[in-house]
Amino acid sequence: MNRILIGFFALLSVNTIAYAASIDGTISASEYQWNTNGSEGSDKWYTHGGNQELNDESGGDKYAIEFLGTNISDGKFQFGATGGEILSGRKVASTPDIYLSDFAISVNNKVADPTLDSSAFDYAIRLLNVDDNSGVAEFALLSGGNWEAANIYNDKYAPKHKTETYRMENAQTISIFDGKWSPNGGDTNVLEGEFDISWLSIFDPSVGGTLSTYITMACVNDEALVHADVSAVPVPAAIWLFAPALVGFMGLRRRQKI
Repeated sequence: MNRILIGFFALLSVNTIAYAASIDGTISASEYQWNTNGSEGSDKWYTHGGNQELNDESGGDKYAIEFLGTNISDGKFQFGATGGEILSGRKVASTPDIYLSDFAISVNNKVADPTLDSSAFDYAIRLLNVDDNSGVAEFALLSGGNWEAANIYNDKYAPKHKTETYRMENAQTISIFDGKWSPNGGDTNVLEGEFDISWLSIFDPSVGGTLSTYITMACVNDEALVHADVSAVPVPAAIWLFAPALVGFMGLRRRQKI
């Protein structure tokens, strides 16, 4: 009986998306389905490179976010970024303090503008720690909190250096999970992670929709927003034909045990 149940639920979890990212501390040009190349559905607001999606940092390599990508595969939400020291999560300036933001995730709201309004961003991925020796990055997935804004220059450089979606406070921790950190130096450091998409409880994979991911830093030198259009993963019709028989079989087994 247990084998039948395992097989049944394995069929329910089938994902038809063929491509996948490897959470290994490296990022190739084609690894992620959505990234910060404008042709693949991303947007960016106020940057010093105009409409450029890559190499638009100001202030040096340590502040750079060169690439943000996301991917959905085998029931996992996968994300990766390349850039400078900021991706370590450690402070990269003394005055004022500059840290990496949380990765903010919005469900089914492509018009959400994290620079102006944080209310559409339902989840936060927070980098808790990186280990330069082991290459392990530790993350927490958060929800239910309120977003802290970043405006460390007090409007001196607004709106280019402010955002409403910097850090989620008073949040609940859904789970803590490990990813990968590669301190390659310059602006070629890599930060990656993945978690079960079921942890995003308000997103229904059987219906599909849009998952938008945003990242910046306290000084808002770079911003990156990726809109990932996720196709529905329907349960095959044969499964529903099989389900009543399975339920009946379970009932039969119960009656036999009485």
